[in-house]
Amino acid sequence: MDKKIAIIAVAVVAIVIIAAYAVTMMNGDSDDDTIYWLAVPPVNQKDQIAQGLIDGGVSWEPYCSDSILSGDAHALMWSGEFWPDHPCCVVAVSAEFAEDNPVLVARTIAAHMEATNWILDTIENKENNAENYTNLLQMGAAFSGRNTSVVAASMEHMTLIYDMNEQFKNYLVNFTEDFIDLEQTSNASVTARGYSSVEDFVDTFVNDSYMTAAATLSKSDTIVGTVRLGYLNGDLHQFARVVATNVTMWDGTAYEGKNLFTQWGVQITSPSPYANGPAVMLAFDTDVIDMGYLGSPPAIVKHLNVNTANSDIRIVAQANVEGSAIIVNNDILTIEDLGGKTLGTPGPASIQHLMLLAFAEENGFKIKLSGT
Repeated sequence: MDKKIAIIAVAVVAIVIIAAYAVTMMNGDSDDDTIYWLAVPPVNQKDQIAQGLIDGGVSWEPYCSDSILSGDAHALMWSGEFWPDHPCCVVAVSAEFAEDNPVLVARTIAAHMEATNWILDTIENKENNAENYTNLLQMGAAFSGRNTSVVAASMEHMTLIYDMNEQFKNYLVNFTEDFIDLEQTSNASVTARGYSSVEDFVDTFVNDSYMTAAATLSKSDTIVGTVRLGYLNGDLHQFARVVATNVTMWDGTAYEGKNLFTQWGVQITSPSPYANGPAVMLAFDTDVIDMGYLGSPPAIVKHLNVNTANSDIRIVAQANVEGSAIIVNNDILTIEDLGGKTLGTPGPASIQHLMLLAFAEENGFKIKLSGT
């Protein structure tokens, strides 16, 4: 009797295994060719990797370097390896605000440009002017909540820049076409916004006239106006804003007590920092901000999809190129090891999420939301 029961039990287990295998084959899904994703803010990715809640994540600096220096993770691929010199964060402005306040926008961009140049010069001359470099690292640490070693490492993986060239526009065209292919926006949305093509959209969306005007201006002894400026929490891609709002670096100079924005005649007010680019776009749409630092992909997607007056924005400067990475735990050594693993991303419409989608497609992986 016991022997019969044992035989029946083995048969039942075999049937269950075969059935499960059959379902998997019918669905066409297998862990070997699928990467799962979860929406995990970059600020939380390091801890979730360490706790084994996710196998890795796609994030920006300083969170990439923070994860690496913790010893619990390493970079499987930097975004610059996948997309050389790709645009990331930009400075955007409400089209209506810019039309009504062109000089004010140009003065804000002037401060952004000077801050960027100061950072680049400080990094280039860090051996000869250690005081400025130390000050830069301390500003980054205070803003990001990370130590100066993390800030220094972050600077090695991104380039701060404000110019917008043809390569920048070409990337935006490619990003937009990728989002259309991924059905996160559509050609119908491009048309509904009043553009004849993706190229026409990008040509209109990118406006360097305020940067050109900024180069003709001089600093101001008085405040020209106020700008409500949005930015991302702890994002070192937007380091220029951090430097432009610093007052103490001007102690002992003719500009003592004035940050760069003030020197250029702009009074900056800012809401609490935002978690990601889509949140910045929501702030535009709800008329909470006039200008903002955010990633170029959410600026594209939300501008096209939301299609309201307040979400009608223009990109008026770059902030950085590169500086994102796929960070994974130390058990994952190759791209092939990603099969069946779960990665955190800032969420759809972020450049990090787009990078994961494009990376997966190029390497023969499917992407699925974890739990679906």
